[in-house]
Amino acid sequence: MDIKSKSKRYIALALLAFVLVTTIIALVVADIYDDRRYLDKDYFLNQNSYQITEELAIFAKLLKDVHVDHAAYADKTPQQKVDGDLLDDLSMERDQKLNQLEENLSAQYNTRIEEARAAGNDSQAALLTTERENKRTNAVKQIQAEYDAKVKEIASAKDKKVEDLKFNLLLRDGTFKYAIQDKKNNKVYTNLDYEPTEAEIRQNALISVQLPQRKGERSWGLSRFFQENQWEGIIYIPRVAESYSPAFARSEASSEAVIDGYYHRIIDDATYYQSIRERLLKEIGLLMICLIGAVVLFRYLKQNQALEHPLVAKSQSLLRRIPLDVRLLSLLPAGVIYLVFTFETNFFWLPIGFDHFSTLALLTPLTAYFLLYVVEAWSIYKNPESLSQQWQNSLYMKVFSLLRDSFADRGMFFKLVILLGLTIGMCVSAGVGLLALMKSEPIFLFLAFLYSVFYVMFVLPYILRRTALLNRITRGVEQMSAGNFDVVIDAGKTKGKLANTAHALNNLKQSVKQSLDDQMKSERLKSELITNVSHDLKTPLTSIINYVDLLKREDLSTEDRSNYLNVLERKTDRLKVLIDDLFEAAKMASGSVELNIEQVNVAALLRQTLAECDDKIEQSSLTFRVNIEQNKIYAPLDGKKTWRVFENLISNALKYSLPNTRVHVDLIELPDKVQLTIKNVSAYEINFDADELFERFKRADESRNTEGSGLGLAIAKSIVELQGGNLSIDIDGDYFKVIVVFHKFKPA
Repeated sequence: MDIKSKSKRYIALALLAFVLVTTIIALVVADIYDDRRYLDKDYFLNQNSYQITEELAIFAKLLKDVHVDHAAYADKTPQQKVDGDLLDDLSMERDQKLNQLEENLSAQYNTRIEEARAAGNDSQAALLTTERENKRTNAVKQIQAEYDAKVKEIASAKDKKVEDLKFNLLLRDGTFKYAIQDKKNNKVYTNLDYEPTEAEIRQNALISVQLPQRKGERSWGLSRFFQENQWEGIIYIPRVAESYSPAFARSEASSEAVIDGYYHRIIDDATYYQSIRERLLKEIGLLMICLIGAVVLFRYLKQNQALEHPLVAKSQSLLRRIPLDVRLLSLLPAGVIYLVFTFETNFFWLPIGFDHFSTLALLTPLTAYFLLYVVEAWSIYKNPESLSQQWQNSLYMKVFSLLRDSFADRGMFFKLVILLGLTIGMCVSAGVGLLALMKSEPIFLFLAFLYSVFYVMFVLPYILRRTALLNRITRGVEQMSAGNFDVVIDAGKTKGKLANTAHALNNLKQSVKQSLDDQMKSERLKSELITNVSHDLKTPLTSIINYVDLLKREDLSTEDRSNYLNVLERKTDRLKVLIDDLFEAAKMASGSVELNIEQVNVAALLRQTLAECDDKIEQSSLTFRVNIEQNKIYAPLDGKKTWRVFENLISNALKYSLPNTRVHVDLIELPDKVQLTIKNVSAYEINFDADELFERFKRADESRNTEGSGLGLAIAKSIVELQGGNLSIDIDGDYFKVIVVFHKFKPA
């Protein structure tokens, strides 16, 4: 017992491990599939090619700006730093101001000086001339100062821009390595301490651009730029960035410089992409291990018949309690949730923490749920009949059955719908009336009142009458089920399905009551049958046994022995007749009698039967009155079996008729039938139902002193009915009448 318990525990642990491994496999597959693009070694370069090309172009332009365009910038004067066009504009503006100054001074002083000279006032003229020259000198100085200030301001802005260019180039110093030979200016530009070999560059470079371009190598859009500037050399991005020294940075960097300063972003992104690829490679290894573990666990579970484990069986039983269609519909949202969660969860990262366990705690039950579906599918595959059984219990079939039953009687269904609508209307009417009362709307209040009166006077009484009838039906059914069949369900004047149901239940009650009476009667007749058979068989057997004992006596005389043997012969014949009649009655009841139907002259057959019974008739005190309308009356019958019917009926009349009375035998021909009637006065009081005489071993002589077997009428009735006829008994007091009807023969 302990071994079995341990085995069950091991199987349960194996099941849990299998579900857990399957969950991890799902997480691994989802993560690998989601990040599968990172497995490509060149994915970073392909994915960021435009960005890298743009950054290389910016860097090449920075090289040109700093090392070529502004190579001797520090030695230039402010005027030389200003662009020629801008400097020309400033000079033109200055010259215009000087010309305007001359015009203003001439207009202000020249006329006055000439007038003073014309007046011979040379001193006044000299004084005005001096004043004019002083103003010119001061104005020229001011204009020149403004010009110099603007040139200095523009040169200062240009200085800042050049500094920004140098700073941006400096910021990229740890990301981009270069060694460029400028053939036009015969100069070399580099930030390398030594010239690396091609092997070192191939090993340490993330991206390298060798110009002139080598065959099969990528120029990243720099080929034309190098050709235009007559440059040759190499630019590459190392796999590991060098730290950038802030000692070369300015204390105040412009926003443009900060934006343009790319730092080590390309290298950091490449490192990130590479880390993802390395993680995926590790996950692939983990996937292989998990798959091997899953296969091992599956084989172990299969060998130990894990599907029969109580944990699986109980889980499967709980699953089957959910309707099949609900299960199938729930499978889709559950699958979507599972996929979304597995694809959106970041599971493979370190260190392991609470999030990892919470993820497994959520996904493992879902995995077990889906695996249970697989087990159920396998069970259905092995036993297809269970699918139809589960489908019959599905929600769809239940709703379909409910709707089908609801629409089976459309009249009742529509009545219920109308009543429901009227009741909802009453609620709406109450709400409208209350709102109308609050808003002082007399029209709506009056309409709500009218509807309420209509509902109370017509709808509510209708509902109450039906409810009362339903309650009476319920009470009546309860009393009927308790065995009280005298209860009557009063439907009153109500009409409709409920009233019809009440009448049907009343009729059913009568049928059930009649059936119970018939059953009790049948049980009573069965009991009498057993008693009568026992009595009728026991009587001759007892006599036979007694006379056999007498015959064993040695002192018995020859005459007595002969008398005893005669008695034994009679009793034996009597017993044989009883047994033969019993077997024949059984054969008739089972319908295993073969009939030889032919054209039979019923009149001749009846005369023959009466002739064979003539001795018995003569010995009796009865007087037979025979009336046969025609000599030839034909019917499709079995002659031998029909003779047995006639013989049994005549024998019954001889046995049970009151002595010294008449027996009337009439055979008449009707348009499509032949009718035989035998009427006599019974010697015994008939205090039971006439139909009971057709029961086996039933006799009018309840003391059972007559020689009859009690099977004559039963056999006769069976033979008549097997031939398509009818045998009935009519009793009026002690007057006994047997009526036999055969279908008349119709010639073709």
